[in-house]
This record gives sequence, structure tokens and C-alpha cells, in this order.
Amino acid sequence: MGINKNKSYFHIHTKRIAILLVVLVTGGSACAALLKFGKKSAAITPPVDTRPHVVAQPLNIVDYQTTLSLSGVLQPAEKTDVAFELGGKVAWLNMKFIEGGIVKKGEVLATLDPFDYETEVKDKQAGVALAQAQLSEELAKAEVAKKEWAHTSNTTALALRKPQVASAKAHLKAAQASLDKAEQNLFRTKYYAPYDALILGRNTGLGQVVSKGQSLGQLANLKYGEIHVPVAGFDRPFLPELPADNVKISVDNFARLGTLTRHIGRFSERTRMAYYVIQIDDPYALNNDKSPLYFGQFLEASVSGITLKNVLKTPQAQLKDNAVWLLSANNELIKYTTEVIRKEHDFVLLKAPSQDNYQLVTQLPEYPQNGMQVKLRTERLQLAEKGDRQ
Repeated sequence: MGINKNKSYFHIHTKRIAILLVVLVTGGSACAALLKFGKKSAAITPPVDTRPHVVAQPLNIVDYQTTLSLSGVLQPAEKTDVAFELGGKVAWLNMKFIEGGIVKKGEVLATLDPFDYETEVKDKQAGVALAQAQLSEELAKAEVAKKEWAHTSNTTALALRKPQVASAKAHLKAAQASLDKAEQNLFRTKYYAPYDALILGRNTGLGQVVSKGQSLGQLANLKYGEIHVPVAGFDRPFLPELPADNVKISVDNFARLGTLTRHIGRFSERTRMAYYVIQIDDPYALNNDKSPLYFGQFLEASVSGITLKNVLKTPQAQLKDNAVWLLSANNELIKYTTEVIRKEHDFVLLKAPSQDNYQLVTQLPEYPQNGMQVKLRTERLQLAEKGDRQ
């Protein structure tokens, strides 16, 4: 009985050990299989590219003609005071001789009472006639004396009346000069416009007695006008050689052409800017079919400056601390710090890099570093180009 009990215990214990061994073998096989397949999976998965992405475009290296945007007020280039060269009473005024009137060259603006000057002309004419008569008389007497003294060897000039004839000729010249002056004074009783003019003002009236040189008004020459434009120091090196034609003058919805002629030779004490002069021919369009410009009108001018050779043109948004980011051929970021030659509108002109195989980076990673290896995002560029074509 005891033997059966021990035998039964042995069989049960042996069975448990066998089951345990089976479990251990099975678990080891499973672990080995997991390790084996895990190694194969790791070997198949490719390495992850951790380089940041950038967007770039080709460098825009150009020969660029600069443009200067200037502005100023149109003003007369020449003004003249209306004044008579002699005194008298104002007898007539041109209806156009008022502020804002426009008169043509040679047109009469005002007339003085001519009575006194006409009388003087008549008096001088009589003096000339008398001098001519005296000269004729002396010439006749001289002819008679010449015949009377023809057979005398030692005849004097006085006997031949040569001094008397010379005196009569001198009197005639003096009388003629007096007549010329009187006629000129009569001519001066009318004031003729010296050029096509705008009347800037008038300060006389009919019947007013004026003295010699007294101002009766003021004229502005309409042959040409001038715009005095300030030019900042950073713009002056880009000015073209003077005189420069084809300066575009813009106002409202039309444009005129002018000429940048000269520097006025001084600087503004307040702004320290240099002032230059743009000349516009026939601003009031009296002799052409252009739209008129007016004195006192604010105008904008565009001047074609010098041409910059081999410069990098890039948007100002890409410039930070006088530097732009470039992408080398081996996808390396390069911080390109260089001279800023000029800024115009929304772009900037820089000295071009020595190598031409770079690209301009337009979209940087969050923390760019000089020499950083990056990846060019070509997909986005292709999509953008496709969208542009559409």
C-alpha cells in the first residue's frame, strides 16, 4: 500500500517536470524567433534624414540701371517787372494785362500818353530840317568860294569855308541824333511783352502817372519752367552725367519730359540736401498739344541714373543685417555678408558673390547656421512653378 502511494507521487512529480521543460523550451524558441525577426526588420528600415528643409531659387545677377525718384514744385525760370523807361500817364491797358493773363511775345501790355513825345519828335524833325538847310547853304557858299579863290595859290581853309561846312555837318548829326532819341522815346510809350508770358500781377490802372522804372506788374517767362528738386546724399552718386534728357515728369494721369540741367551750387541749411534743376520746355503747352503744367504745381520726376554692373538683385525681405543666405552646390548654408550698393522700392542691390553656382535661400530653417547641411525642398518649387504657369 505504501509502495503504490510513493509510485503515484513519483509519476505526478515527473509529469510536472516534463510540462515545465516543455514550457521553457517553447518560451526560449519564441524569444529566439522574436530576436531574429527584430534584427531583420531593423536591417530593412532605411535611416531617417534629419536635415532641415529649405526653399531656394537661382541668383538674379544683372546689370541694373538705377532710377531716382525726385519731386518738387514747378516755378518760373525767369521773371520780369513791367516798367517804362520814361515817365508819363497810363493811357491804355491790355485786357490780358491782369493776374493770370497770358500774352504772346511782342504784344502791347500798356501805353503812356504819347502827346509830349510826339511833340518832341516833331520839334526834332524841324531841327533836322533846319540843320540840313544850313548845311546846304554852307556847301553852296563853299562852292562859290572855291571858284573865287581858284587862281590864288595861298588860299586858306577858312576862305574856302571848310570849317563852316564841317560845323554844319556836325549840327546836322546832332539834330539827327536828337530826332532818333525822340522817336525812340515815342516808341517806349508802349510796353511790349519780351516773351510769351504769364501775368503774375498788376499794380497800376488807367490814368495813373508813373515815373521812370516804376513797377507796374510782373511777368513770368512761359518758354520754360524749372523744378528745384532736393537730392539726398545717398542718391547723388547714382545721378547721370548732366545735362540728362528724358526725365519723366508725372502728374495726375499724364506725363511730360524734362531735362536735369544743373546743380544750383548750394545745399539746404535745414535738410543738408543738394538741389538740382529740372527744366521743362513750354510748360503751359502754348506751342504743343501736351497737357499744361502750372507754376506752383507739385510734380514727381523719375530720373534714369547710372547702370550698376554685375549686381545681385534680391527682395529686401531676404536681407538681414546686410546679409543673405545662400545654398552651395553641396546643399550647405552660407551666410553671405556684403556691401549694400542701393535700395530701390522693395528690392536691394548687392555686390554679387564670386561664385555663380549658389542659390538664394528664400525659406530658412528655424535656427539657420553657417555651414549647416540642409535639404532642398524641390517638391514645393515644382508645385509653385506649375501653379505660376496655370
